Amino acid sequence: MPRELLPLDMLRPGEWADVADVGGDQAWVCRMAELGLQPGCRVQMLQDGTPCLLRVAGCKLCLRSDDSAQILVRPLADSVGCL
Repeated sequence: MPRELLPLDMLRPGEWADVADVGGDQAWVCRMAELGLQPGCRVQMLQDGTPCLLRVAGCKLCLRSDDSAQILVRPLADSVGCL
């Protein structure tokens, strides 16, 4: 059964998720893709809050809460601490 989509800012620290959609202005969506944050990629929430800290493709990325709320993710089952 597929897991429900959530805004990225709803992930807990240590939790992994697959990005389902990146919404917003087209220029911002393109910039996120350049940074590796695009549908199909896997992310880990390292620190929640504002800004939040993510692991994306082996790199760390900070996003403000208004930006992270535009990204929909599908959390992975039992993902806390997985590599």
